[in-house]
Amino acid sequence: MSEHTKKAPEQKFGDQVQETKNKFIKSDYIIKSHDLIQQGYKVYLLAQGTNVPYEGSRGHLDATNDVHELTDMFLKYGANSNIGIILKDTGLVVLDIDRHSVQTSGLNTLRQAGVSVSFDNEAVEVTPRGLHVFFKIPDGLDIAKLKRNIGVGLELVTDKITVAPSIKNGEPYKHLGRSFSEANLMPDWLIELVSNVATSGNTQNGRIPKYSVKERWQMVLNGFTEGERNLQCTSISGYLLRLGIPTKVAYEIVDLVNSRSSVPLADKEINTIFRSVYEREKRRLLGGQ
Repeated sequence: MSEHTKKAPEQKFGDQVQETKNKFIKSDYIIKSHDLIQQGYKVYLLAQGTNVPYEGSRGHLDATNDVHELTDMFLKYGANSNIGIILKDTGLVVLDIDRHSVQTSGLNTLRQAGVSVSFDNEAVEVTPRGLHVFFKIPDGLDIAKLKRNIGVGLELVTDKITVAPSIKNGEPYKHLGRSFSEANLMPDWLIELVSNVATSGNTQNGRIPKYSVKERWQMVLNGFTEGERNLQCTSISGYLLRLGIPTKVAYEIVDLVNSRSSVPLADKEINTIFRSVYEREKRRLLGGQ
C-alpha cells in the first residue's frame, strides 16, 4: 500500500470533521442564541422543529446565560435545535396573537374590544400561528396581577417564549422590527385589557374595572399613586370620557389630578395617555362597542 493510499482515509475524515465544525459555527440558531445571551437573556433548547423539550432535558429549567453551557447543549442535542428565552425578570412580556383561523384570530378579538393598532414599530416575531409582540413592562406594574387569557386567540405571555429562527411544523419564526432590548413600553390599551377581569369566560363585555368609582374619586382628591400613575391616569381618563364629560374638561380634570400627585407625570406623558384613551373611546363609540 502506498503512502498516499494510507493517508487518504485520514484526510477524508479530517475533511468531514472540518465540514461539521463549519456547519456548527455557522448555525443561525447558535449565532442568535449567543446574541441573546449577550443582550442579557437566558436561553434554553427545544427539540428541532417543535416546542417540546428534548427527552432527558428539563426544557426551560435548563435555561442559561452562560455561553459555554449553551454550547455544550448544542453539541449534545444538535446545532439546529429550536431556542427559547426566559421572560421572567427581563422586564418583558409578550402579546401572543393567534391568526390560525378567522374564528380564533386574536386580531379579531382586538377589533371587538375597540382596539385598532399597527405593530409596524414594535419588536415582533411572526410565528407559524400568528404574531408575538414584545413589550417592556412599565415601572410599578405588577404583572402577577394581570390576566393571561385576554380573549379568543389573545394571550399575555410572561414566563417563557420560543423565538426565531426556530421552526415549528416546517414553518420558521421570523423576527421583524425592533430588537427585544429596544421593545416599546406596553401601550395603554393593552394595560387596560390585561388589568380587567371578565365577568364570564373571556368576553370583554361587562368587565370589572381595576379601580372602583370610589378609588377613582380618591385619585381626584389625592392625586395618582406612585408606581400606579400610568394605570390610574389611563383609568380615570377613560372613566371621565365614558361619563360624557367634554373632552377639554376631562383633560383638565386629569391634569389637576396629576398636579396633586406626590410625583406627577410629565406633561408629555399625560398628553400621550389621554390622547390614546380618547382615540380608543372614539373608536368604541363609532363601532358601537
